Amino acid sequence: MNTKNIPRSALKVHPIARGTALAALATSAIALAPAALAQGKESGSGVQVFGLLDIGVQALKASGTDTRYFVNSDGNTSSRFGVRGTEDLGGGLKVGFWLESAVSVDDGTSGATSTNNKDSVSGGLTWGRRATVQVSGDWGELRLGRDYVPSFGNLTTSMHPFGTNGVGSSGLMFYPVPANGTTARTNVRASNSIGYFTPSGINGFYGHVMVALGEQGPGPTRKDGDLQGVRVGWRNEVFNTSAAISRTRYATGNYTQSNVGATYQWGPAKLMALWGRNEVGITSTTATMLGTQYQLGPGELRFAYTWLKAKNIASDATHIALGYVYDLSKRTALYGNIARIDNKGPAMRFNVGLAATVPGGNSGGVETGVRHSF
Repeated sequence: MNTKNIPRSALKVHPIARGTALAALATSAIALAPAALAQGKESGSGVQVFGLLDIGVQALKASGTDTRYFVNSDGNTSSRFGVRGTEDLGGGLKVGFWLESAVSVDDGTSGATSTNNKDSVSGGLTWGRRATVQVSGDWGELRLGRDYVPSFGNLTTSMHPFGTNGVGSSGLMFYPVPANGTTARTNVRASNSIGYFTPSGINGFYGHVMVALGEQGPGPTRKDGDLQGVRVGWRNEVFNTSAAISRTRYATGNYTQSNVGATYQWGPAKLMALWGRNEVGITSTTATMLGTQYQLGPGELRFAYTWLKAKNIASDATHIALGYVYDLSKRTALYGNIARIDNKGPAMRFNVGLAATVPGGNSGGVETGVRHSF
């Protein structure tokens, strides 16, 4: 999740506290690993430590501002650290768990998460990316905890060339525009959720349904954070399409995110199209993207062009991005991206990291980095 608009100080953790927490976590992982692996061999279950680290350098410029330089995380893929495992109960039934934390590689902190789909919290090594227990079988998978909302599925690299990362991120145009005091935190994940995923292999059809609870106290905001969402799609060897909608209730104005995406594999090129609308009260933004992921040499060329229409807030805008990912191995890649956003009116709402100070100004950025998974 993009945290550029959150003050860096809000994401800092005291060095001693952070060091102590990381040391304790590492010690616990080392101590438990042999027992976990042994249990996996004996009972058909297994526990896996996994993660991904992405870090690079970035230069940003906006109308009316000087160029600024950053060492930044997540230019290509979101950095993370996690533990997951499954147990085979027999008869096709499995039980599993998944704990996953965001990691800002540039300073070692965790990114911001949310509490009960309403209030923002930050700092510390939490499992803000995902914390679930799931039961699966031939009938599909039932998942409980903190997880992606159905409408987020179309904003990733499955339907957008850059996914939700870097200067080409889909989030710059397809994330919500909060208004009327609403802080819409459910554009990516929801806490206290119950989700169901259809089994694979149903003639190409797939689906995801979610209900999440805000768990607020009595009063006019008692339903704040309550969410319902659904995503349905169909795919084969060359074509993939899906539509999704998620709605979160707030006393200050309900937030609705809806989108439709499609991809078509045409030789080395995956052609991609994405439409999305975010509504909060009487305000809305509607974005449309055309792009591609093109296999070129030992890597992938990425391109996306997006145009946005705003209603009762800000102004229209366009976003163009170009990038290349060079695979060094299955687990390591180098990447470079360049992008620009133009505001089509007096407002300065949309930007690539730095906001323009000139009405109707533009902003842009270039970045390069390395991604490694384990």
